[in-house]
Amino acid sequence: MRSIVWTVVRWMGSSLSVAAIVGAMPAPAMAVLARLTDDAHVSLSARTSNFGSAPTLLVQGPGPSAGTTYVRFDLTTLPAGTGGANVVRAVLRLWISRVVRGGMLDLHSVRASWSEETLTAANAPGLDPGEVTGITVSPPDRYRFLIVDVTPLVRRWLDGALENHGLALTANAAGVAVEFDSKENTGTSHEPELEITLGAVGPAGPAGPAGEPGPAGSPGVAGPVGPPGPPGVTEPSVPIATAGGLREYRSTSVWTAPPGVTRVLVEAWGAGGAGGASAPVNRGGGGGGGGGAGSYQRVVVPVVPGTTYDLVVGDGGQPDPSGDGDGRDTQLRDASTGTVLLTVRPGQAGRPAPVDSGAGAGGSGGRADGTLGIGRDGGEGRAGEPCRPSPLSATCLTPGRGGPGGGVARGSLEPPPRTGVGGVGGAAGQVGSPGGPGYVILLW
Repeated sequence: MRSIVWTVVRWMGSSLSVAAIVGAMPAPAMAVLARLTDDAHVSLSARTSNFGSAPTLLVQGPGPSAGTTYVRFDLTTLPAGTGGANVVRAVLRLWISRVVRGGMLDLHSVRASWSEETLTAANAPGLDPGEVTGITVSPPDRYRFLIVDVTPLVRRWLDGALENHGLALTANAAGVAVEFDSKENTGTSHEPELEITLGAVGPAGPAGPAGEPGPAGSPGVAGPVGPPGPPGVTEPSVPIATAGGLREYRSTSVWTAPPGVTRVLVEAWGAGGAGGASAPVNRGGGGGGGGGAGSYQRVVVPVVPGTTYDLVVGDGGQPDPSGDGDGRDTQLRDASTGTVLLTVRPGQAGRPAPVDSGAGAGGSGGRADGTLGIGRDGGEGRAGEPCRPSPLSATCLTPGRGGPGGGVARGSLEPPPRTGVGGVGGAAGQVGSPGGPGYVILLW
């Protein structure tokens, strides 16, 4: 998998200029728009439905309702004889009309022919491995262009190394739900575009010597291809980011933002609370409450290249007869300033069973912040059970069972066992079990 370059630019209110085509070969730094022939999306939740006339193109997933967008361009708008060596840069430009869920998507080349009038999830052609992966889209990117550099792919199309069946955009494993304008959208006229910047072609080589009268002389040797011309202006200058890293953290550590990386996708779970202590059999015998599970957050966080950040993975709550067994926060913070960039809340401890009566209440699950991105609350711990009292004395025939701990919140993938879970409440005079530790994934 090669590293990628992508960027999102603001719409400036007018279309970008395209140089006119003059002569058989391009002038230096000529920007040419390939002709869009087909655009459509498919959805696994509607496998036989065709969306070729829809005003938007959906990329969503992963999961049973995953959606994939297909676009195809005709390269015959390029001057005759254009080869891969003539391409200085090629970019795919898509207008982001809606971001339902921020995340990442991947770009692929399509393996076989298709048509927007007949394309469905049931007959969709296969895709090659990701050409460009981990393209980040977040809610603030709405009403902007997403621009993806596809220069190597277009060069292979023009050189005949790969047949042009178009491009497909799928959800990255990190997940995403975003809509782009299609060519059928009459409200904005921001259809998908493939802009190809061409450089100059070198001068022709000298003619060969004339032959004797009769047979024609041999042709001269072709001259060398000249260097590519300077790139044309295709969009406003904006920061670019380089992606291609994945790290997981099961304990507290540090991470330094690589050169060019200005945003990182953080997927994190808070720690679980411990189970509450039970009461002795001769003092009520009730079971302790189960601990609450830690919350879950998936957030795109701005970072500064070269800056070191602390990944604080929260410890699970430890059993305590007094009930002080809450889990600890999972955090991302600037190592030099201590500034906290993200906090993922832990679960609370289950309550100890009161002496001489009843059972302990369950601890609350950690509360997520839905305004930051994707957030899910941790599961609630359940209350313990009271003992079964003896009809002949104040003791218990059987002690009450401890309450189950809260379950881990769902993420884009299954975390390690016991991540963020609440501890089980104690029984028969015992303290509860510890809560599960937090967990962090960084993707950039």
